[in-house]
Amino acid sequence: MNNTSAIGVIGGYGAVGSAAVRRLHQAEVPSPLLIAGRNPGKADALLEALSADGPPADTMAVDLDDPDSLDRFAARCRLVVNCAGPSYRILDTVAVAALRHGADYVDAAGDDPVHHLLCAGDGAARWTAGGRTAVLSAGALPGLSALLPRALAARAPGATRLDAYLGGVAPLTPAAAGDVLLGRGPEHGTSAAAWQDGRIRERTLTPRRDVRLEAFPRPVSAFPFLSTEAVRLARDTGVGHVRWYTVFGGERLAEELAMAWALDSTDTTDLVAAADEDVHRHGAWYGQEFHLWEGAADGPPTARLVLRAADSYELSGFLTATAALHLLHGSIAPGVHFAADVLDATQVTQALARDPAAELTVL
Repeated sequence: MNNTSAIGVIGGYGAVGSAAVRRLHQAEVPSPLLIAGRNPGKADALLEALSADGPPADTMAVDLDDPDSLDRFAARCRLVVNCAGPSYRILDTVAVAALRHGADYVDAAGDDPVHHLLCAGDGAARWTAGGRTAVLSAGALPGLSALLPRALAARAPGATRLDAYLGGVAPLTPAAAGDVLLGRGPEHGTSAAAWQDGRIRERTLTPRRDVRLEAFPRPVSAFPFLSTEAVRLARDTGVGHVRWYTVFGGERLAEELAMAWALDSTDTTDLVAAADEDVHRHGAWYGQEFHLWEGAADGPPTARLVLRAADSYELSGFLTATAALHLLHGSIAPGVHFAADVLDATQVTQALARDPAAELTVL
């Protein structure tokens, strides 16, 4: 393998990483794949499971707590795809290594904290001047959660209101649980807030219980949380009123998360167990549903988009691979970007509708 030619996927054997690796392998990317992480046995097992067709692939042991191993990995790559976690502990560590070795970068998460770090000072200029590209928030949430309503809004240019419901019941990996625990505070969004008349209106909304929506197979609890992604979406689309809800399909995860936040705990053990308990009781399912109004918003919505999936990790793998493929094909300019800002929302939505990971309906 050429020392600087690989598409390296760190965390490549995890729930999101393996989904991204399979899609990149099936797409027959123009460069070898390098599956990396702390557990070489798991990387080797994924490598053996890939079909003989497709690009060559290799594995590599990388520990993000060992800067030398991360540098050796990045030095082999033309593109670094980060599917490791928790994102809010890794922050910009992998991205900085990618830039240092002249590689492009795609992050399944990253989100606003990483964007701020990469753009601080002359950071954004260094990516542009070096002709390198970083794409962040290329997952199910954030990521698809902004692209899907953009596609819906493109069908209704006079949209005045958008309601979003995102979540379900799913097992949590320890990395994902870490992101859930740490994904709060003003850099992530505002609880109980709505977007109205061009600004954030705090203490506007209350939780909704026993909500029935097509994206979810049973009644759910919906908690208002106006994410920073939702605010960017509102500004970009010009939708004047946005209500954004996090959905819990079970009871235990919501209870345990509230307790962990109250105690300011970073231990993911109980959170993982609570998610598993919800899955045992209610099965595993995930959904995103968007309601859009044109004109008066006191009647039924003008348009709806309903996404159903068995596995949110597969959805994240889909968008991570999609962002990587667009970057490899030269369709994303150098600089630091959020995936929803640089991917074509309509094209992504159409591709997802054809993907076996999802059932997508526009009404």
